[in-house]
Amino acid sequence: MIGQTILHYQILDKLGEGGMGVVYKARDTKLDRDVALKFLPHQLAASEADKARFVQEAKAAAALNHPNVCSIIDIQEHDAPGGGGKQMFIVMEFVDGQTLRELTAGQGPASGAAISLKQAIDIGIQVADGLAAAHEKGIVHRDIKPENIMIRRDGIAQIMDFGLAKLRASGSKITRLTKQGSTVGTAGYMSPEQVQGQDTDHRSDIFSYGVLLFELLTGQMPFKGVHETALAYEIVNVDPPPMSSIKPEIDPTLDAIVLECLEKDINERAQGIKQISVDLKRHKRESSRQRVSRVTAARPAINASRLSQVAEPVRSPWRQYIGYILSGLMAAALVILLWNTWNTTDSTARPTVRSSIALPPDAPLSGLGIAVSPDGRHLVYTAESGQLYLHRMDQSTSEPIPEAYGIVPAFSPDGQWIVYVDDNTISKVSLTGSAPEVLHAGQSLMPGLWWTPDNNVLFGTYSSGLAQVPVTGGTPTTVTALDSSAGEISHRFPQLLPDGKSVIYTVKTKDMASFDEALIVAQRSSDGERKVLVKGGFYGRYIPSGHLIYLRGNTIFAVQFDPERLEVSGSPVPIEQGGALDNGGTPCFGFSINGIAAFSPSSKFIDVNNNTIGWLDRTGVPHPLLDTLRNYLQAKLSPDGQKIAVDISSANDDIWVYDIPRSLLSRLTFGWGNNNFPLWSADGKYVIYAAENGNIANIYKKPWDGSGNEERLTVSSNPQGPGSITPDGRFLSFSENGDIWILPLDSPGAGKSGKPYPFIQTPAGEGGGRFSPDGKWMVYNSDESGKKEVYVVAFPKREGKQQISNAGGEWKIFSRDGKELFYGWGSSIFVVDVKPGITFDFSVPRKLCTIPPDVDIIDISPDGTQFLTTVNHSKQDPVTQLDVVTEWFEVVKSKFTTNKN
Repeated sequence: MIGQTILHYQILDKLGEGGMGVVYKARDTKLDRDVALKFLPHQLAASEADKARFVQEAKAAAALNHPNVCSIIDIQEHDAPGGGGKQMFIVMEFVDGQTLRELTAGQGPASGAAISLKQAIDIGIQVADGLAAAHEKGIVHRDIKPENIMIRRDGIAQIMDFGLAKLRASGSKITRLTKQGSTVGTAGYMSPEQVQGQDTDHRSDIFSYGVLLFELLTGQMPFKGVHETALAYEIVNVDPPPMSSIKPEIDPTLDAIVLECLEKDINERAQGIKQISVDLKRHKRESSRQRVSRVTAARPAINASRLSQVAEPVRSPWRQYIGYILSGLMAAALVILLWNTWNTTDSTARPTVRSSIALPPDAPLSGLGIAVSPDGRHLVYTAESGQLYLHRMDQSTSEPIPEAYGIVPAFSPDGQWIVYVDDNTISKVSLTGSAPEVLHAGQSLMPGLWWTPDNNVLFGTYSSGLAQVPVTGGTPTTVTALDSSAGEISHRFPQLLPDGKSVIYTVKTKDMASFDEALIVAQRSSDGERKVLVKGGFYGRYIPSGHLIYLRGNTIFAVQFDPERLEVSGSPVPIEQGGALDNGGTPCFGFSINGIAAFSPSSKFIDVNNNTIGWLDRTGVPHPLLDTLRNYLQAKLSPDGQKIAVDISSANDDIWVYDIPRSLLSRLTFGWGNNNFPLWSADGKYVIYAAENGNIANIYKKPWDGSGNEERLTVSSNPQGPGSITPDGRFLSFSENGDIWILPLDSPGAGKSGKPYPFIQTPAGEGGGRFSPDGKWMVYNSDESGKKEVYVVAFPKREGKQQISNAGGEWKIFSRDGKELFYGWGSSIFVVDVKPGITFDFSVPRKLCTIPPDVDIIDISPDGTQFLTTVNHSKQDPVTQLDVVTEWFEVVKSKFTTNKN
């Protein structure tokens, strides 16, 4: 079949052949990727009922999304050669590697193991994790063996062929152990109930897994009948020898784990493969002093009740012997533990370990928040793409959480769910892989959530303090109110205290210059009593050591705190350097209830007030203009090109005006929330901008020199952002809810505004509407094609819509004479020649120049010879690691003990 094309799969090579079919490597010509095709023997799906049963099973397996399971992509049929009728085949993920059988070829006591004990345990853990994911969805493999485990070149183990064993069983009339439909060695991996033709469930997989793990660790099979009948007898009646009798270096606890998988009685066997994975991981951590755990284990390697299940149904002297040894070791350990507890202080009970978590290079930390699960087993962070990633502390990899994008995530009390903010929605997602669910939408939300024990989510909004909403969704209820007399703009980062009645949160005020000036407040729900705990910090969190921790700049501080009296005492003490990536007021810090802390490294912190404003000529060469370092964001040139209205970001963004000839920078707006997206009126007398003023951002205007009062132009419960003004000053475009609106202005520059109306309103996301210099056209962005592109449409009739960009387009600017339209995509500037007239006649886009790194285009000079830019001088390499500290609460306490001494 090599060289043939079946449907849209081009057969490239034969990978293998066995009783369950022939596997080929193929090229998916539609999606341009390599896949594996498994052609099933005709006899395995002879009837339509068998086919339907198999398709149903394979669909269930295809729903699995786990790194240790080979994904099923599709199931198809084709006409078999020679008139053989329809033949089924499965399209699977192509795994570049070798089977576990191939990897361990030659393994044995005499020849020496092909893999190390550590490698064997790592593979065993991965296979257990893959099986656990399947069992959680009710899927049983039924044919676990080395031939069905692939080891990729990067060391990842993947389970193959879910569902095929059931197909084989349904296609065979023989219920007992036979050679029919099986490959060499399969018989040795069957469970006792499989051998006897009884009904099977997930515990049958656990037995087969125990056989596989026994062989992997010792190089020998636990059952050694010379023929299939003898092998079947041993599986049902003969206990396997302890692995340590074959390899003395194998620890007794590892023996106990495997022997529990190999129990004959299905009810005495390990009942869940997930627990086996946990036990193996714990054994791996505790067996090596050099590789200290990143998480603290609250239980011993195998708890006493599970050990008794292994030891009591003794059928051989060896197993009885091991049981006595383990019991003796546990008794001795208990005595030692009690003695140490009586004779040592808490601070020396367990060592503090500092280590790091490696994040994927292609998904570095964004600085928009991390969270550690209450039990310390999981960590979630926001990557630079905005997607949430899950990191299991006992593994070295991080995985994206499908469809979950948001900031400052938080865990549920049981550690099984994540809740997060994405734009103006609060969503939750399960760690087991369910799709995200929206709990609340429609308000302008602040960062920071808290999942309460009674299943509510605390959150903050721009306009009404803290609120809470049930985790099942519903109508929010008010928790706190803003104190406008104190200039409060928002409440954020809530945490419910242990009494379940008091909450601490961060307060942003109108006159803050940075988040280092924020307040941390505690408030009782019973009587509304409110106390300021910290002046000058954010992200306050109570920890069980009796301290309030918080961030200031790039330092984690702590102060002694009484959660019942809501009072702090003593002076704050710096605990760690790190916990934030910039001074924008977003934490990169989290901890578990058992004292595992994770935070961003201090070396990665950057000062965002490190931008300048400059020019970029048409060849891509930059030229300086304003060298004063600030966090400059959006900016616009005045109609005469002599002034720049610019948004300078801090805790509260404000509009400033830079007079170019005089080199003078003066402030135009003064706090009470963010003021941004500046725009000049057509006559150059006013600056128009979006202002929160303690509420939702609407549109205002003010004389550019500050000589008059601020005037409100729009009233809406939705955030708005101004875009452009027609040359005659009669119309203002602005963005709202992903649509473009028009606000009529009754006279140029000043005067009362009319009633706004939607101009471009579609299911797609549109924005950035800018008028052409003659006022007859509007250029804007839309993602209606699935990618952001640049479009133009006639104004005000909204006719003649045309797509300008052909491979993506973001910012866009008309030259002042209207003869050129510029837009950017990636690191390139493209230009389109425009011929003014009744129609919008334009040329094919051509690349003008390359934009240097860290440069953003914001406007164009009146003569069209250069672009106004912001230049970022902050150099931050991708953040691909987090600092981790165990027994962190003890670290905090020790800092105060040291200070007292």
